[in-house]
Amino acid sequence: MCAIAGIMTSDGQSALARILGKLVHRGPDNTAIWSDPDGAISLGCARLITTDPTRTAHQPFVTADGRFVLVFNGYIAGHRRKIADLVRDGADMQSQNDAELVLHLLARAVMAGDEIANTLGALSGQYALAFWDVRERSLWLARDPVGIKPLYVCHRSPTGDLAFASELAALGEGQSLRFDQTIRARYLAHLFVPASASGVMGIELLKPGSVICWQSGAITRSKIAHPAQNVSAKPTSFDRVSDLRQKVRQSVADAMDVDCALGCLVSGGLDSAGISAIACDIAREQGRDLPPAFVMGFDDPARDETDAARKLCDHLGQTLCIVRAPKTGEEIYDELIAGLGAVGAPFANPSIVLMQRLSSRVGQDVRVCLTGDGGDELFGGYPRYRAAFLYDRYWQYVPRPLRQGAARIGKWTGHRELVRFLSGGCDDLRSAFDVWNSRCAVPEFETELAGITDSLMQNGNLADQMMQFDRDVTLPGNQLVMSDRCGMAFGLEYRPPLLGHDVIRSAAVISATQHLRDGTKSVWRDVIEPHFPAGHLGNRKIGFNPSLADWLAKLGTYLWGDDDSILNAVFGETGLPKERQRMCWTRATSGRDADMALTVWALMVWKIWEMIDGPRGDILEHTRQKSPGQKSDRVVAADMA
Repeated sequence: MCAIAGIMTSDGQSALARILGKLVHRGPDNTAIWSDPDGAISLGCARLITTDPTRTAHQPFVTADGRFVLVFNGYIAGHRRKIADLVRDGADMQSQNDAELVLHLLARAVMAGDEIANTLGALSGQYALAFWDVRERSLWLARDPVGIKPLYVCHRSPTGDLAFASELAALGEGQSLRFDQTIRARYLAHLFVPASASGVMGIELLKPGSVICWQSGAITRSKIAHPAQNVSAKPTSFDRVSDLRQKVRQSVADAMDVDCALGCLVSGGLDSAGISAIACDIAREQGRDLPPAFVMGFDDPARDETDAARKLCDHLGQTLCIVRAPKTGEEIYDELIAGLGAVGAPFANPSIVLMQRLSSRVGQDVRVCLTGDGGDELFGGYPRYRAAFLYDRYWQYVPRPLRQGAARIGKWTGHRELVRFLSGGCDDLRSAFDVWNSRCAVPEFETELAGITDSLMQNGNLADQMMQFDRDVTLPGNQLVMSDRCGMAFGLEYRPPLLGHDVIRSAAVISATQHLRDGTKSVWRDVIEPHFPAGHLGNRKIGFNPSLADWLAKLGTYLWGDDDSILNAVFGETGLPKERQRMCWTRATSGRDADMALTVWALMVWKIWEMIDGPRGDILEHTRQKSPGQKSDRVVAADMA
């Protein structure tokens, strides 16, 4: 796992060295730059060693004839098997590094006239890469189709030249970044900024599966097919549970193929716990030490999963490290701005605070950590999928008066989407999809948010649509962003075996109806049940979430003091009347309205982002240098205002 970067400019080597200096946390073990003999381009890599620690495995990789050059961030599943196949086929491989494998495969594709996208589509893994053809003066940039690894591209008009890097902040080195205010509606709707927007003018976050080919200033684009596309239907006699179990086990084994310390995240739920259980089984089979487990602990018993995690680890024989969640306003703020600095854009999932804290501890013990990322999206784990399933089957046919009566009961839940769903505000698939996929709870913002998902919705029933939307948009823009940026801030690579391509294909042939029979994750439960202690499958789903009402109050007080100052800071530019502001704040901090709490949190994060000059790109470096207990300059300034 590495950071990659490149630049097209006459002083590329010195400029690239400065960019890589902003990425050394992603690759602390070795940094190297290759420059084209005529100075057209410089490519660089900061390497985190997870496989093949020898010098021959350092990047950038260059073919023996000097024609092709590659920098690569990620890993390829089953790379040792594929390398052995290439060697038998006559390839001159110098290492056991999966990056060199990709170099040879892409070189063969170009020389054979094959599409780069097709070659990459045959590989399972997580990656972002740059591939330069010295002879043809062509550059390819690509990102894996699931969206696990990032790649930011700066289009340096009017020359048509490019610069690219693994993180947005690195592209700010030596130039002024301008915040893109047009992203606000998308941010409020989703709590993050979906690709290809980055949050900064002139910089693109490649969408998952994107391939860019640059030649003489002209750009052509192609797409790596998502592994869930074009899957073949299976006969009714097909054993879906057995097939999925085999695919997951192989994916876990591939993810464990490392030459460094390996760990697992666990929880009281099913996804990370299932991966951890399978990893322990594989470790015993291979005669390896069991991977240590890590869990986030909360003081609030309603949110704490440490007891369930401890029972699971005792059952599996794993050691368990409990990492305590932030408690004070200052702790929350410090982790938040570190997370925002890592992402490089406004990001309102409060779990980034937890992920930042967790990663800082996990990274002290291991370099690679397995996660359960993707399980909810693949196997139907979110309660809204079950609601959508019921809508498809029953609710859309219920007369409006009966729906409105149910809504009068539902309003006491504090969930805006449930009330609108019940009340009859969802008379068609379009409106139901919008209600359940927009995270904003302030009606005054609905005009701004109107149509935000129009271009994202495809054909199909509501449950299938929600799962596809989350798989294609929310997962790469939300959870995978947190895992990559927070982990790599500490030289830690998170690997999600459930997002192996064969696992995705196996899950994709199972309909939402089958995933959601008997509740949620029905098929996945059958897959992992043999690994768990009695009772674990019955644990209530808690999720990786803080008490947001409590956090809002603590963070607001820490930054601005009294309620009036908080309202002025958070709502001052919204145009909402003061009484409406106060009502939103009261509901958000009451602990009874989760949607309003998320909306107000998003507004607060937006304000903090502006306050710390987010696009400037120095937040992460600043927070690393801050001594314990020392307030940041921005907080001091806020205190004095």
